[in-house]
Order: sequence, then C-alpha cells, then structure tokens
Amino acid sequence: MPKSVIYTANLASGTKTANLFAGDTIEFVPYDATVKVTAVATAVGIKLTAYADTDVLMDDKEIPYVGTTLIDKDHIIGEFSVEAGTRLSVFLRETAAVATTDIYVSLEVIPE
Repeated sequence: MPKSVIYTANLASGTKTANLFAGDTIEFVPYDATVKVTAVATAVGIKLTAYADTDVLMDDKEIPYVGTTLIDKDHIIGEFSVEAGTRLSVFLRETAAVATTDIYVSLEVIPE
C-alpha cells in the first residue's frame, strides 16, 4: 500500500499549487485501487482539488484547520476507486488572503 505525504509551507495568498504528486511514485496508479486523501492545515481557507485523469474527484474542498498532526482516520478528505494506469493530480488553493505556514496532504493507494 504505497503512501505519499506532501508538506507545503508558506502557500502565498491567492495562489494555486502545481500538481502536488507530479513525479511521485503514485502519480500513475499501478493497479485497480482505492485512493484515500487526507489533509490538514494550520490556517483556514485552504481548498483541495483532485483529479483522476480528467475526472474531477473533489472540487475546491475545504481542508480542516486543526494544526499539523496528520492522522489518517481523523483527517480523511475523500476516498475513491480508480483503475490501473489512472493519473492522480492534486492541487491546493489559498482563498483566505493570508499566507499559511503548514499544509500536509497524503495519498494512500490501497489495492482492490
């Protein structure tokens, strides 16, 4: 069960990231799987968008503002099934017009 955790610091006000998982080992899912997205931020106004190839899985979903301890069972943002070969793309967007200090996002790929 591959899992990748991305830590983003100082997401500037009003900006959007590039694909967080570009070049990661789980960017292209190697088998039919369930993908679990967990995230947490230290400021309000951080939104997450996720794609499986060109299908929108989550569109501007708010990330909980609860600190910096990423606990899988407590901070699940979404869970979905994908087919082998699917490209995963995850983007963050800052909407509260304040710079944030810490954002943690993880993707876990669980074989089906």
